[in-house]
Amino acid sequence: MPAADPPAVADADAAAAPDQAPPPPQPPPHPLSLASAIPFWFYLAAAVSLLALLLPHFLPPSSHAPPLQPPLLRGHLASGRFLKLDPFPGLFAATSRPAGGPPAHRVLILPGLAAGSFSFRRVLPALSSRGILAAVLDLPGQGLSATPPAAAAPARASALREIMDRGVFHAFEHLVQTGEVPYQEPAGVGAPPPSSPYAPAEAAAAVARALEALGVAPVHLVLHDSALAAGASFASANPGAVRSVTLVDATASLPAFPAAVFDVPVLGRLVLRVPALFRGLVRLCCARGIGAEEAEAQRAAMRGEGRTEGVIEAWKAMNHSFQLGEWRGSSEEVRRLPMMVLWSGSWSDMWIDEGKKVAAALPDAKFIYHSGGRWPQEDAAEEISELIADFVTSSEEAEGGRIEQPVV
Repeated sequence: MPAADPPAVADADAAAAPDQAPPPPQPPPHPLSLASAIPFWFYLAAAVSLLALLLPHFLPPSSHAPPLQPPLLRGHLASGRFLKLDPFPGLFAATSRPAGGPPAHRVLILPGLAAGSFSFRRVLPALSSRGILAAVLDLPGQGLSATPPAAAAPARASALREIMDRGVFHAFEHLVQTGEVPYQEPAGVGAPPPSSPYAPAEAAAAVARALEALGVAPVHLVLHDSALAAGASFASANPGAVRSVTLVDATASLPAFPAAVFDVPVLGRLVLRVPALFRGLVRLCCARGIGAEEAEAQRAAMRGEGRTEGVIEAWKAMNHSFQLGEWRGSSEEVRRLPMMVLWSGSWSDMWIDEGKKVAAALPDAKFIYHSGGRWPQEDAAEEISELIADFVTSSEEAEGGRIEQPVV
């Protein structure tokens, strides 16, 4: 019957199935090898290099001639002068004297990283209007001061030359024992490298020479931001030249200005050459109230010859081990100095917590919150000028009262 045909065909297929070879199994996927990853990294490196080469052509053109300085920066330059301090690099200083008779008090301001003397241009006349001779000094490589010559890194002998001289087996044995390729240090390399010209001790020595050139000692010292370590070193080494110390949002290792951005080759160049990016960075990290004209003057100051490199080197040379409390108790002269701390009470909760640590390290200091940012000289100039003037006046009056008291 026709209905029996399909089972017969099925039986024939089933009988023939054992004679057919099964399909070969699919091999497992091979893991990604180093050879297959090399093209990816090659093309990535090529793309980044191409971007670095083409990016300057899309940015505003620049010439070898120095860029035109904004009016605000030109006016600040005209108000100050460069001090020749051989063997130290020339430092820029601006001074504002009160009208009328001789000043009753003298104040020296050391700005923090990248802020520069330009950022204190409104604080100086505000202090001089209150009878104070006010001077601001740019630290080496900062603001408008000259960039110190870079210290030469010690030379190291070639590892290839070491292997050729002493043999491959010596190099292999040294590699197994220490994990490092052997090399011989040239004569004199074993000595510690020379101190950076941006280090606090070196900067303090330059400040001492500058103060002598200005002829305004003794002074009430105002330390802003990252100038804390250099100013503290100066006060310790020159106790007779300092009458009081005021800290303005000052820390030794947490600068407001993000210098690390400018240590990234393509990113740093981009931020420095695009005004909107630079202004946004300053507003984000330093002072929310800074205007476009002021930010452009700050950017022009940093675009000077060697200025960006100076900011980066000063950031790298910061003394991260500096302890404010230890410095306060380091000597009797430092312990006797009247101290005041001005701190931003509106920047962030994290920054307020940092201020509490400073207050704990200086329990005998006067602590006051201000309404500005981490660069209060830009957005709260009148407020901090008044606080500094009142503190300077009261500290000198208290010192005069102690001197006039008869000794029993």
